Amino acid sequence: MILNFMKVLCSSAILFSLLACGSSFDKSVNAVGEMSRDDFMNALRWKQYKVAAEFMLPENRKDFLATFNKLKDIHITDVRLLDLQETAEGRRFETSIEMDYYLLPSVSVKTFNFDQDWVYFAGEGSSQKGFRIITSFPDFP
Repeated sequence: MILNFMKVLCSSAILFSLLACGSSFDKSVNAVGEMSRDDFMNALRWKQYKVAAEFMLPENRKDFLATFNKLKDIHITDVRLLDLQETAEGRRFETSIEMDYYLLPSVSVKTFNFDQDWVYFAGEGSSQKGFRIITSFPDFP
């Protein structure tokens, strides 16, 4: 019961964070970028893959969701930002991320490293406004 409450609470927090990103005219581009990165990593931690997929370009979402939907027994223990390189006056950045996980029935924690390129879209469509991951998600081991 408490676990379900926590899931709802975390999902709500992530959703509100995403909505806050939608009103980015109040925030600097750097602040929106930081919130987007944090929200993406938190969504991975909490197995909120649909939320995490919203940060990707539409053409990459299906493959990302297919990857994680197959991994029903994955438990992500941590997601960390290792490196951040900012370019284009804060409107583009490259990240290196490290994700610790275990996949049942194994209890050995493994680490998966991946890189992502993020770009700020200031387009007219609300679905494209904000930061989006432009690289496809790499093959998961």
